[in-house]
Formats: sequence, C-alpha cells, structure tokens
Amino acid sequence: MPRQGLEFRHLEAFRAIMRAGSVTGAGALLGISQPAVSRLLAQTEALSGLALFERVRGRLVPTATAEALHAETERIFTGIAEVSALAERLRAGTPRRIVVASLPTITLAVLPQAVAAWRKAGRRAPLSVHSRAAGDVLGLVAARQADLGIVTGAVQVPGVRSAPLMRVPGWCVLPPGHRLAAQRVVRAADLDGEPYIALSREEGRQALVEAALLGSGARPVEAVECRMSTGAVAMAVAGAGITLADAFSVSIFIGRGLVLRPFEPAVVFEYRLIWPEGVRDGFGRAALAQEIRQAARAVHERVAAAAALPAGGA
Repeated sequence: MPRQGLEFRHLEAFRAIMRAGSVTGAGALLGISQPAVSRLLAQTEALSGLALFERVRGRLVPTATAEALHAETERIFTGIAEVSALAERLRAGTPRRIVVASLPTITLAVLPQAVAAWRKAGRRAPLSVHSRAAGDVLGLVAARQADLGIVTGAVQVPGVRSAPLMRVPGWCVLPPGHRLAAQRVVRAADLDGEPYIALSREEGRQALVEAALLGSGARPVEAVECRMSTGAVAMAVAGAGITLADAFSVSIFIGRGLVLRPFEPAVVFEYRLIWPEGVRDGFGRAALAQEIRQAARAVHERVAAAAALPAGGA
C-alpha cells in the first residue's frame, strides 16, 4: 500500500507555525484550535518522516530540515498567491503582472530607477518585485514563478537562461576616522588583525574575499557574518568593523560618512539576469533588462565618483 503523502492542510499548518513561532500563534493565524494545529504538526512529521521542531523550554525551535522545507513551502504559497492574483486580473481584464525576483541589494539600489524608467516608457503591465536570497531567486525562476531574476555568480540550472548584468569591483568599506582611511589603496595584508564583517557564504561572496586574502598572510578577526551585503555596509559605517562591498551595496549610504578605498587584489562580484527557458516573452523582457542595465551602470558611476572624494567625502 503506497505511503500517504503530505496534503495542503499539513503544509499550511507547518507554514503557520514557522511564521508564528508557536502552535498557539499558528492556530490564531489559521482560525483553528491549538489542539488541531498540534495534530496537523504530528501528522506532518509522521507522514514526512522528518523531525521538524525541537521542544526547548516549552518552545518550538525549527530544525535545519524545517528551514529547508520552509523555503520550498514558501515558493508553493507564492505560486498559489500569484495564481489567485492572475485569476482576479483576468476577471477584471487588467494586464498580466510581471514578476521580478531580485536580491535585496539590487531591489534597493537599482530597481527603483529601472522601474521608474520602465513606467515612463509607457509600459502598462504592472510589476511585482520579490526580494529573495540568490538561491530563492533561482528557485522562483526555475519554477517559472518569476519572469525575470537577478542573482550573483554563475548559473548552471536546467531550464534557466542567463545573461551578464554587470561585473563590479569590491570596495573596502571603512568607518569615518579609521586608520586605513589615510591610504589611497587598501591591500589584503592591511586587513591583518582588523575586525571584519564577513559577507554571505551561502551566495559565495565571502569565498571571493577569502581567495583574495590567500598568500597575504592577513588574518582578519571576523566580528560578524552578515548575509545581506547592505547590512554589512551599515555595520561598517557604524564602526562594527570593516568589510568589502560593491557599488550596489554601498550606494544607499553615500553621504552618510563612509569611506571607500580600492582593494587589492581585486575582488569582483558578478551579477546576472536570469529567466525561464522556453517561455514566450510577452511583456518586453529585453526592454526591462536594458533599463536594469542602465540603472546599474548609473549606480556604479555615482559610487565611483563619490569614492574619488577626499576621505569622509563619500
């Protein structure tokens, strides 16, 4: 007899627990009793054969397995929401909404200008922007839940096509008054012993920095790892340490006192546009991609000009 699989109600209960942090909170979200949620959770763990939560001092703590399952579950519910929204637009006769999945840094630094230019060009189709980590952006595009995505690094996933967006060098980001701000260029060896804010290891950013440090003898003291690169820059500006970041990550901090210095050997961050293979372009993907490229170049040029100012001028 085939094993019974998970049903929608199990995923719904699991998602509610992850969002609320407790069975009681999940019940409030779903409008059902706490015992009903507990039964659904027990069924979910039994049917999946997975331990999803640990009970610690009366609290439910998600396991690593639960975190992985939650990421996939969120994609399912995002797809359901998109289908519902599409049905509503079809009933109203409005244009299809274009879904853009982007890294948070690009959403903040590049997309506002690109979207404004897109709208000014007379495009009627509304855009829906989803900010996600690189793996989730890739997942949305691979599942055909996003029409266009922006990620970092190489893309080798069946069913997903890609094109370069931009390759940008990393700047050494220093707080005002830092001893290294007096140098025109910061070199890898200069980071020895310095409190350092590490970048996302999941997206491979920190691996690029560590490759640049090889052979220099430098051993920075990792103060914190921040997966969101704009967050790493914010911490550097606040004096928590120094970090390496590209123009997109530092752009929103221009005028707030941060110091930018070229870094050697160069650390280059690559961004790519991705889209589902075999899907007809019915909204002007190439035009939107071009607006994003132009906006990205403008941000890069603005940051490079600010970095050329005297120390503290950025």
